[in-house]
Amino acid sequence: MKLKTAVSKMPVRLGAHWWMLGLTVALFVLVAVFVDLQPVVDENFFFSTSDPQFQQSKKIEQRFPSQPEVILAVSSRDISSPRYLGRIQKLTQQINTIEAVSAVKSLAEGPKSFKDALASPFWSRLLIAPDRKSSNVIVFLEGKDPEKPIKHLEQIMHELDERDFRIHIAGPPYVVEMIRRSLAHDFGYFSLTAVVLFGLTMAAMFRSGRVFLGMLATCTSAVLLTLLLQSIFGKKIGILTVNLGTIVFVVALSHLVYMTFNWQTLADRMGKKSADLAAAARRMTFPPSFWSMVCASLGFGSLLIVQAKPLRELGFGGVLGTIVALICSYVMYPSFLRWAVPRKSKLVEAEPSRRFWSRRFVLLSIAVILVSAGLGFGLRRVNTDPSLLDYFKPHQELRDGLEYVDRSGGANPLTVVVAAADGSKLNTDAAYQKMWTLQGALENYKPVGTVISLPTLLAEGDRTPFSFFLSYEKIIEVAEQPKYARVAKSFVNEDRTQAVFLLRMIEGRHDKHRLEVVDDLRSIARKHGFKTVLVGGIYYLQGRLAELVASSLVTGLFWLNVLFIVIAWIVARSVRGALAMIVSLSLVPLCMLGGIGWLHVPMDVISAPATNVCIGIAIDSMIHLVFGVRRAQRDGQKGWQAWIAAREEQWRGIVYSDVIIAAGFAIFVLSDFPPTQRFGLVVLAGCVIDILANLFVLPLLGGARLKRK
Repeated sequence: MKLKTAVSKMPVRLGAHWWMLGLTVALFVLVAVFVDLQPVVDENFFFSTSDPQFQQSKKIEQRFPSQPEVILAVSSRDISSPRYLGRIQKLTQQINTIEAVSAVKSLAEGPKSFKDALASPFWSRLLIAPDRKSSNVIVFLEGKDPEKPIKHLEQIMHELDERDFRIHIAGPPYVVEMIRRSLAHDFGYFSLTAVVLFGLTMAAMFRSGRVFLGMLATCTSAVLLTLLLQSIFGKKIGILTVNLGTIVFVVALSHLVYMTFNWQTLADRMGKKSADLAAAARRMTFPPSFWSMVCASLGFGSLLIVQAKPLRELGFGGVLGTIVALICSYVMYPSFLRWAVPRKSKLVEAEPSRRFWSRRFVLLSIAVILVSAGLGFGLRRVNTDPSLLDYFKPHQELRDGLEYVDRSGGANPLTVVVAAADGSKLNTDAAYQKMWTLQGALENYKPVGTVISLPTLLAEGDRTPFSFFLSYEKIIEVAEQPKYARVAKSFVNEDRTQAVFLLRMIEGRHDKHRLEVVDDLRSIARKHGFKTVLVGGIYYLQGRLAELVASSLVTGLFWLNVLFIVIAWIVARSVRGALAMIVSLSLVPLCMLGGIGWLHVPMDVISAPATNVCIGIAIDSMIHLVFGVRRAQRDGQKGWQAWIAAREEQWRGIVYSDVIIAAGFAIFVLSDFPPTQRFGLVVLAGCVIDILANLFVLPLLGGARLKRK
C-alpha cells in the first residue's frame, strides 16, 4: 500500500510531456557527444584480465613471447610453379608494407626454396597444406587492434585474388574483426529497424499520436540513460551488451503497454475525460511492474557472479537497464497519458467475449504441458560449445574462406605448454626424441591439424651444415639471436624445462566439447612422459566460456526459481497460486532450451541471453495477471470467476506486448550474423510460449475448479 500511495502522490503537471520530450533530446545529445557506441571486441573478449582462465593465456604470453597472426591460405593447381611462387612473392612484399605488420613468413620469405620448404619438418608444417594444394602466408601483427591491418589485407587480397590464385583468410585477429563488424552493423541497423517496427506496431494498436510519441520518448530515454550510465561507470559496449539497448527498450515498452491498456480499461469505468485517469492507471500498474523489475533484476544479477567477462557485463547492464526502464516508465509516461485521449483501434476492439475467457481450456493446457515436458528432454542436447564456424553464415565468402583454412590445417589456435614428468631439461637428445614422439601422437589425434613445436624447430636446425657438431642447447641459443627473430624464445623457456606446442585445431571435426579435447591432449602428454603445465589460446578460452554459459543457464535459472518462489508467494498470497506461477514459468525455459536442443541450434554466448529476456517477459505477464486476480477478489469475485475477470482485463497487455516485442525482434532474423539471427528466433519462440503459459495454463492451475458441480 505504501508503494501505491507514494506513486499516486507523484505530481504530473500540465504540459509536462514537453519537458519529457526535451529530456529525451538532451539525453540523445549527451550520448552522441560522450558515449562511444562502437562495440569493443578483441582477442580476449571472452574474459577480463582478472579472470583465472585468461591468466593462463597471459602467463604463456609472458614466458613465450609471440604476436597475433593471420593466416592466408593461397590455393592453386600447382603451388610449385614459377608463376605461383612469383605471385606469392608479390603478395608477401605488399603485406610487408602494412604498418602494423611486424613480419611475414611464406614460401618467398623463410625457406630457401619450395623444395627446401618441402624437406623441412618446420617449414613444411607451417607453410604447406597436407594435400599440397595450397600454401600459407603467415602475417604477424603488432598491437591489439586488428581493424586497420585487416582492411589493408583485404584490399591486397582483392587485388591479387584470381581463378588459379585464390586467397582464403583466417586467424584470431581476422575472426575478431569479423565479429566486431557484424555486431557494429547489427547494432546500428537492426536496433534502429527494431525500434521502427516497435513504433509502427504501437501506432497501429493505439491509434494515438500522443501515446505513440510518449512510448517512443520514454523507451528511447530509458535506452539512452542506460548507455550514459554505463559509460559513466566505465563500461564499454561489448559482445553481449551490444543488444542491451534493445533489451532495455523492450523492458520499458512492456511497462508502458500494460499501463496503456489499464488506462483504456479505467476510461470505460471513470470516463475518458477524468482528470485522475492517468494517475489511476499508474497506481494500478505500478505494483506488478515493480515486482517484475525485481524478478528481471535478479535474473540478470545472477550473471554477476559468473567468471566470464561478457556475461558479467550483461548482468551489470541488465540490472541497471531494468531499474532505469522502471523509473523512466513511471516518471515520464504518465504525462503523455494525461495529454492523450483514450481511443481503441479496430484491432484492439476485436476482442473475445467473456464466454471465451470463462472456458478452462483443459485440453489445450494439458497439450502445452505435455509438449513442454517432451521438449524438456532436449535440455541434455543443448550445444553451448558450438564450432567457431557457426558464428558465420554458410555459403558466404567469409565462411568459405574459414572452412578452407580449417581443412588445410586448422583455424582455431591452441597453445599447450609441457614439461618432462621427471622435471628434466628439454635440451638433450633423449628429450628431443621423446618430444618427437609426442609431436606424432598429437598430429594423429583427430581434432588436431598442424602442430608446430620445439622439436620441429630443432629439426630445422639439424638440417644446417655441420649441425652434428652442435648440441641442441647451442641450436636453441643460436635461434634466440635477433638474426633469427628470437624464434626459440617462443618455444622454450630460459631454464629449458618447459616447451610449447602450437596446435591449430580443426573446427570441422568439432564433435566433442573443447574441454574434453583438452583433457584428451593432457592424457596424450602424460602417456608420453610429459605433464601439461599451461593451456591457452582462443580454442581453450572458447571451451571455458561454453562451460560457463552452460553453468550460468543452470545456476541462473535455479536461483531465479528459488527467488521467484518467494516473490510468487508474496504476489499470489496462496499456495496454489504460487505453485501455478512456478509451474507455468518453468514451461518457458523447458520449451525454449529443450527445443534448441532437439533442433540442434547452437547456443553461443551471444544468443544465450535471449533466454533471460523471454523469462523476464513471462514473469512480467504472469505478475500482471495475478495482480488482476487480486483486484477482482477485492471487488468480491472468488475462485474461478476472479481468474476470468483478470484474463478479460489483462489479456490485451499480455498478448499485445508480446506481439510488439515479437515484431521488433523479428527483424533480427534477417541478419547475416547467425548469433543475432538465433537471438531473434529464440525471443520469437519465447513470446508464443509466454502467451500460452500465462493465458491458459496459469489460470487452469491457479483457479479452475477441478470438478464441475
